[in-house]
Amino acid sequence: MRLQSLIFLVWMIPQAVVAGGNSLEVSTESQVDEMGGVTVFLTLKNTGNKPLFEIHPMFHFHHTNSMMPMIPQLEPGKTVVLENNDHPPVIRAGRYPLVVMAHYKNNREAQVPVSVLHTDSFFYQEPVVSAVDGRIESVVEPKGSFLKVLLQNNSSALKNVRMMLLLPPGVIAEKFKGMMGLTLRSGEKKYFEVPVQRSAQSLDGSYPVHLMIEYGETLKHFSGDIRGKIQFGSVLDSRTFGVHSAVIALMSLMLYLAYRMKWKQV
Repeated sequence: MRLQSLIFLVWMIPQAVVAGGNSLEVSTESQVDEMGGVTVFLTLKNTGNKPLFEIHPMFHFHHTNSMMPMIPQLEPGKTVVLENNDHPPVIRAGRYPLVVMAHYKNNREAQVPVSVLHTDSFFYQEPVVSAVDGRIESVVEPKGSFLKVLLQNNSSALKNVRMMLLLPPGVIAEKFKGMMGLTLRSGEKKYFEVPVQRSAQSLDGSYPVHLMIEYGETLKHFSGDIRGKIQFGSVLDSRTFGVHSAVIALMSLMLYLAYRMKWKQV
């Protein structure tokens, strides 16, 4: 084996080990009729090479929840499409948020399920764009972690926004539950912090964070999604670190042997 190929493998194999994780691909497609009736098609695909078990998908619709049927097992490469008609009819023209939370097990005996958080939106009559945007940064400290949120009103009109913070299971924000309101004047920026904790059962790693924003203006509805991440513990959790270290040690030995063989041939 050429030395360059070994160097590539040393980099590639640990990356594959670390990158392995979620195998459930979630996507949505929405249809809105002239009367404001909403139909959402939820597509679940197993992109891994092993079956997935006990898949529990749930929609969050504009202040209401809708549970979907549990899928006992999804084979590798297989896709399931579910239809949902539980979204309340929309009245105002504009854009509306969609949120899907799905839990599944990588094997039947798994105690802690894997969680997937998917966000999307659909529009009724007019594909309006929110004038409120921002960013989310995370600060993780031993004494307490928190999210730093920036919101900015990029329009010339005042906005009374409603916000909903979406966190995956295992991450908790006691001071930000349900909907919260905020007023932004023209061009105004506002910062605020949200303390977060994780449950004892949650694992080290990176968790997705979504802040859904909604507001009404001139008989139209606007929505936006600000995304971020929060990291708990090291980048490599304890389960991955052992495998990662073993791969590095093995490939380092192969590199050393290849190096010696190369010099013997000179």
